[in-house]
Amino acid sequence: MSSGLHPNLTLVQSKALRLLFTKLRDKNTSQVDFVQYSKRLMRLLVEDTLASLPTVEIERQTPTGLFKGLESTTIPSQTCVVSIMRSGDALLESFREVEPAFKVGKILIQRDEASADKTAQFFYEKLPPGIHEMNVILCDPMVATAGSAIAALDLLCQVKHVDPSQITFATIICAPEGLGVLARKYPEVKIVTAAIDESLNDEKFIVPGLGDFGDRFYGT
Repeated sequence: MSSGLHPNLTLVQSKALRLLFTKLRDKNTSQVDFVQYSKRLMRLLVEDTLASLPTVEIERQTPTGLFKGLESTTIPSQTCVVSIMRSGDALLESFREVEPAFKVGKILIQRDEASADKTAQFFYEKLPPGIHEMNVILCDPMVATAGSAIAALDLLCQVKHVDPSQITFATIICAPEGLGVLARKYPEVKIVTAAIDESLNDEKFIVPGLGDFGDRFYGT
């Protein structure tokens, strides 16, 4: 399902996701259970994200007939999964469980919680050489103001010279405000998300959201 909030946005929806979100969003869900339900949800998101990459139609012979299917044209060794640390690391590992041959990149960007607009601050990056020639999957579970996402995309596109059309951004929950920012600056980037929530509150947290994903996933 697509949305008018961003020209290259795919909203993944299913009853399975709704069931998992009910557990994740519950403030009383324990850290152990939060990790379990997150991993189940992220696996679904990963498969839909990979299915959004280029494919070709093929035919395969089954034991009893002919099947018309699809095959990905994406080469794993020429694909880099980049996490916006630390929360993005959880989603990155879900991609690597599906395809261990993916290259890995890390970007450390954190919100300045003391600032009124929660300004994103860049601290560190470790990206493979030749990333500008690769397909890139950027991972961050939550998109609120999109400050961290924009900072990461600026690094990838303006410093590392990755074409925005080569980037797919995988995220669990988005706020409309953040999607609007991404649409204005990076309309070519593909976004795959499992939820678009109502809005941001005065503290720039997503409503209804699920709280701080990293804190709940890692228990700190």
